[in-house]
Amino acid sequence: MKGVLFNVVEEVVDETLPEGTWDRALDSAGVRGAYTSLGNYPDEQLVGIVGSISEQSGLPVPDVLRHAGQHGFGHLIERHPELVGDVDDLPTLLAQLDAVIHPEVLKLYPEATPPMFAVESSDDQLTTMRYTSPRQLCFLAEGLITGAADHYATAVTVTQSECVHEGGTSCVIEVRYS
Repeated sequence: MKGVLFNVVEEVVDETLPEGTWDRALDSAGVRGAYTSLGNYPDEQLVGIVGSISEQSGLPVPDVLRHAGQHGFGHLIERHPELVGDVDDLPTLLAQLDAVIHPEVLKLYPEATPPMFAVESSDDQLTTMRYTSPRQLCFLAEGLITGAADHYATAVTVTQSECVHEGGTSCVIEVRYS
């Protein structure tokens, strides 16, 4: 996993959770050192850190990931505003994830392995997307979508009608526009 994701999670934890949470999570997860944005790190390290944050905060792991995604979206865009470029609204951003956004991510981070999002349907009330990734970080994806909705001042409800964590073969994320 790219270090930029570790950096964003750290920034969110430092801003929104009690002081020292990140350092205690690193200790508890048994990882040492700093993460560089261009570095590649084992997925298990983020899983361990998030698990430790969950234990410290009392929040379930899915909620920690949603929180990190929602509050981390702005940090990602601050670092790389070109990722949203000329996109003016959330439905357009969601439609362009695999065709435009993820290819841009790969230009910045050639070794990255972004998830796949296949938009199955979209209208002015609902976008349905199939999320596929060996990392199974669908809850982080939910949070990033919510963070993007905040960025575009769009009220949404994000749910999953199917999830690998509940026995599904993939995750189907539904974004309802209010």
